[in-house]
Amino acid sequence: MPIRVGVLGVGKTKHGTHYDKSLRDLMVEAGRKAMADAGLEPRDIDVLVVGNAASLGFNMENNVSALAADHLGLVPKPNVRCEAACGTGGWAAQIALMGILAGFYRTALVIGAEKMSDVTTDVGTTIIANSADGKEEYFSGLTFPSGVAMYATRYMARFGATEADLAHVAVKNHYYGARNPDAQLRFECTVEEVLKSPYVAKPLHLYEVCPMTDAASAVVLCHEDIMKASGKKQVYIIGTGVGSGTFYNSTDQLEDNWALVERPVKQAYAMAGIGPEQIGIAEIYNAFSIQEILGIEAAGFAPYGQGYKLVMEGGTHHDGKHPVNISGGVLSKGHPLGATGTTEIVDVVQQMRGEFPGVQVPKIPEFGLSINRGGPGSVCVCYVYQRVL
Repeated sequence: MPIRVGVLGVGKTKHGTHYDKSLRDLMVEAGRKAMADAGLEPRDIDVLVVGNAASLGFNMENNVSALAADHLGLVPKPNVRCEAACGTGGWAAQIALMGILAGFYRTALVIGAEKMSDVTTDVGTTIIANSADGKEEYFSGLTFPSGVAMYATRYMARFGATEADLAHVAVKNHYYGARNPDAQLRFECTVEEVLKSPYVAKPLHLYEVCPMTDAASAVVLCHEDIMKASGKKQVYIIGTGVGSGTFYNSTDQLEDNWALVERPVKQAYAMAGIGPEQIGIAEIYNAFSIQEILGIEAAGFAPYGQGYKLVMEGGTHHDGKHPVNISGGVLSKGHPLGATGTTEIVDVVQQMRGEFPGVQVPKIPEFGLSINRGGPGSVCVCYVYQRVL
């Protein structure tokens, strides 16, 4: 049965290295932008949900939802922080969505945020690695890039893809990221330049791996009645699916990666009553180039083993059959762990409103999709959206 929860307001900060801003500053900026876009005051918000993956490690701060609530003027409204590795932002929205559907709340402010530049790269890598089993794997030398590189190698061996084939994902994302004023890495590159960039973990090159990033993004979700009465462009969440998968990089197989996305996407499609052919814009998690390819296939845009060909043929470009990551994706925008899932929501909604600040798809989509996965393959949250005239 379809659900209808309105996306009343959206807001985000620029993605990048913000040495002049704290985690609190980023959360407050994004939260205020989303409330202003929704036309609401703090008194109109029933609950605050903050998605933040690792503030204790990156910033030596905890209880950050209460911190944000205080500085946004939301006290005494309830607030909570959730954490689900790279899937944190998607899960934060899920908590708010369930609260509205259950009738506990009529409005919810969801903020995803991460401030990763407060530590050095080696410390940041350790913090991120502990989203998996740090004691079992990281101390044995297995990092997220090397774990993903293993299933990239399996994919290439099974389907005959080359490093140059995978590089097209980076070329496409950096093309659109260069045109997105909120992206961190705003440069174009060629296949040759991708292949010349150093390996992070073979076969993945530097331009195929996302950077650590500071950013926050926020959405105001609301009951359908409030959305209808708002006079704003009507965009609803009409389907959702969540799932979990393997926790270990060392045992994560291609089948695990497909299933992690495919199960919740199918659930979201069934709930919305639509299929992949109706999706006009999609944001698919792609901290590494291979993850976009696997996501394209699991979402039903291409058969297994054919996703990289769809990218090479232009099928995922803004004027292609299945526009994917026209924001530049995580590869170009950067990956602020807790904010990645909420930024996907913001970007899809802006495309469906015809208001995206970068490259806008030529036909305003009726239906959209976002996929936010986290951990080695431990969690995935999907949303299907509909624009109603």
